[in-house]
Amino acid sequence: MPAVSEWAKFPDSGNETRHTLETLLANRVVRRLLGAMTRPGRAGGPSWFERLCEHYHDGNRDPLERARWMLPSAAIDLAIRLAHADGERLERELFHHRATVRALTVSARSIARYGPMQPQRFVAPLMIVWNITDLCNLSCRHCYQDAGAKRVRAEMTREEKLAAVDQMARLTLPMLAIAGGEPLACPDLFPVIERARMHGIHVTVASNGTLVTKDMARRLKQAGVQYLEISVDSPDADEHDRFRAQRGSWARAVAGIRNGVKAGLDLGLATCLTNQSVDRVDDLIQLAEDLGCETFSHFNFIPVGRGRDMLVQDLDPEQREQLLVKLNDHLQRNRLRIISTAPQLARACVMYAPPDGLFAQGHGGRAPGARARVLARYIGGCGAGRCYCAIEPDGSVTPCVYMRSHVVGNLRNQSLADIWDNELFALLSDRSQRTGHCRVCAFRNYCGGCRARAFAYTGDVTASDPGCIANIGLWKHLNVNAEDSEAESAARTAEGEADAAAQG
Repeated sequence: MPAVSEWAKFPDSGNETRHTLETLLANRVVRRLLGAMTRPGRAGGPSWFERLCEHYHDGNRDPLERARWMLPSAAIDLAIRLAHADGERLERELFHHRATVRALTVSARSIARYGPMQPQRFVAPLMIVWNITDLCNLSCRHCYQDAGAKRVRAEMTREEKLAAVDQMARLTLPMLAIAGGEPLACPDLFPVIERARMHGIHVTVASNGTLVTKDMARRLKQAGVQYLEISVDSPDADEHDRFRAQRGSWARAVAGIRNGVKAGLDLGLATCLTNQSVDRVDDLIQLAEDLGCETFSHFNFIPVGRGRDMLVQDLDPEQREQLLVKLNDHLQRNRLRIISTAPQLARACVMYAPPDGLFAQGHGGRAPGARARVLARYIGGCGAGRCYCAIEPDGSVTPCVYMRSHVVGNLRNQSLADIWDNELFALLSDRSQRTGHCRVCAFRNYCGGCRARAFAYTGDVTASDPGCIANIGLWKHLNVNAEDSEAESAARTAEGEADAAAQG
């Protein structure tokens, strides 16, 4: 692992060589054109760009409609030939993939409004994680939601949930990730999935897997779920069962993965690693591969909810850095998609991957080569309040599922569009508004530090992320326990920030 002082060999991430496309998108004329092409249609309907993609090479349209879109479609064909691109693949994965079209639409609107920014600030979320219920059939030790057998808040009604999906559609939301609690315990789950599918929103479901029977897996597939993520915290059944506080939960989760794979779902194995289990990551990734998963998803431990009671099991910065090295190694092997909620993974790819290797782009994407590295500066790292937000069961909107105390609005009495445009989200989108090493780090545009971890440990959303190897000085000074006074804790936090800044 490199010492922080060795990071000086990497250029400031905001001053790296610009790609030609970056210069083009910064042009005012191009920005106005992007804005015009992606402006919402009448009554909030699809934009011109969305309608173009819908009509592109669609032989089912009547002759008059085909004629109307013939010229712009021909221009696209010419551009594809000049670029020597795979036209069939682009048609399948871009022009006729509604979620991708929606993501491009939001991105174009964002560039039109703000210009290209590192990282990019977005006019609307690219992804929402919706904790649709507090109900859960397990009592996992680390649960950020403190979910269990009883509802702890007044959950939105089915009608309110469907209206929320309609609001997401009006904002051109590309991706909705449904979690809980245990979402399969929610009777409103399938109506919500079907409404999202109707709007062309890419839907994923995160589950503990114990309720994923063969019939349930088939039903999820038929409903249009694009990705199912099931949590397995250890390759050892007993260790997992202790973590999930229910004997037999490992066997049922693994059976759920097998059922999902057999039903044709895109499966991911998710895990939250502690200092007791981090040395098992290679075995967990091998298990995911053996079970037929397409993705291995690492969840960064955040000491919130019931996780506060197991604070001592959090990874220290050196352990997390070693984990990032391993995750990058597996990412480069390209046998599984490797994703992580630790924003430092993008930075680790820049440091440890070869120039033509794979680069992590945000929480879910990866791509090879220099262009991927450029894109990672715009969309990578912590997305809380910038390109992503969370919805609680009662309709409260927060920057992140791990920042439940930061409620910026509620869908029961406000529109999602009005809620999104707020001062906290503007602050979280600006990585110059940080303290300590996260403010001056050469990799801040790729990473930015986890805002939830920063707040959970320091009480300040702008503080440095104490989980990063660059902030090991801050970590050592945050040895806080229940007897500490607020003044002592604040003094130690400030001292640690100063020490981390000095290291940087």
